[in-house]
Amino acid sequence: MITKKRHDLMLEMIKKSKTVSIMDLANELGISQVTARRDIEHLEKNTNKIAKIRGGAEWKETSSTSSTDYLNTRFYEQYEKNKDKKERIAQKAAVFIQEKDNIIIDAGSTMLHLARFIDNSKKITAFLTAVNIAEELEHKSLVTKILMGGVFRSRTTTMISSMIEQSLSNIYADKVFVGASALSIQHGFSCNDILEADVKKILLKSANEIFWLVDSAKFDNIASFQISEIQANHTIITDDGLDPKLIKEFGKKAKLIIVGKDESM
Repeated sequence: MITKKRHDLMLEMIKKSKTVSIMDLANELGISQVTARRDIEHLEKNTNKIAKIRGGAEWKETSSTSSTDYLNTRFYEQYEKNKDKKERIAQKAAVFIQEKDNIIIDAGSTMLHLARFIDNSKKITAFLTAVNIAEELEHKSLVTKILMGGVFRSRTTTMISSMIEQSLSNIYADKVFVGASALSIQHGFSCNDILEADVKKILLKSANEIFWLVDSAKFDNIASFQISEIQANHTIITDDGLDPKLIKEFGKKAKLIIVGKDESM
């Protein structure tokens, strides 16, 4: 059984029973108690959904629910849309975050997944434009969280306004991770909110490496407001649902990374 599937089954068992012993997990999944204990430690550290207890694990009632309680309906619907693809994209993006990196994380549902995949064993500094992402990173003690100032928009839990530009004027991060509502060869990256488009433009000027996290459903589409043209120094991370023709076209414009379903999370 692949590790990702075993972890998913383990989480389901703990969620259903609320409290499960190491012995029961080992017997049910056909693994050793040593492996079960190691998996519990991994899941406690990386999911914030369970807590290790003496001889087993328990489901954290507040984790999966409270982590999205503050999201309004519109954002939550976007968060659930193509969730599996966004998770794979986010996991791949997290691999590029290295020890002592200074990073900028944009707002958006895929970025929330990225926050969950950031390795808590790495000491990094994260500049953030969304309150929900700051809250998601709260339990990761080695990550220094800096929330950029601005006007708070409860509809998207993001910060906007010219104050963002002032906050970032003296910052030049190693990497920035950005999302978009649409992507096309002719019009590049775009979104449906003019104020958020302005913020994203500022973010692109504030880092050495630019990573776009865009699921395949958004390719070959155009939204209302352009963020940026596609540039050769851009890295675009997407899923394997992209049409081969589009892979060829976009691959000529920027570095394109395709994440397959078989990549474990």
